[in-house]
Amino acid sequence: MKVRKVLAIICYTVCLAAYAAAGYVSYISYCGEISYKLGFLIFLPIWIVTYWFSTFFSQLIEKKEIGGSTWLIKKAPRKILSIISNLLSFALLAFWGYVYVMEYLLSTR
Repeated sequence: MKVRKVLAIICYTVCLAAYAAAGYVSYISYCGEISYKLGFLIFLPIWIVTYWFSTFFSQLIEKKEIGGSTWLIKKAPRKILSIISNLLSFALLAFWGYVYVMEYLLSTR
């Protein structure tokens, strides 16, 4: 159980670091240091890594047994960590959705 908990912490830390990297790429593309196209091409694989490690975290904290599941952390911290990850993911995807819509609108004028 202790190894699973350590691996879960590592996975969530990698997930947050990848969110930070994705946010940085989004920021530098917004500031114009790189193009939106290059920013999105860098952002997408980083975002996929965040999704994977978030999934790994979720799988590691739940130990399936014959009679049901055992959780390594309590319900409230588990939900808070999940909400944080989902909000970061949504914010980054919303930014790139906004960029896509604005670029499309600007190209049709």
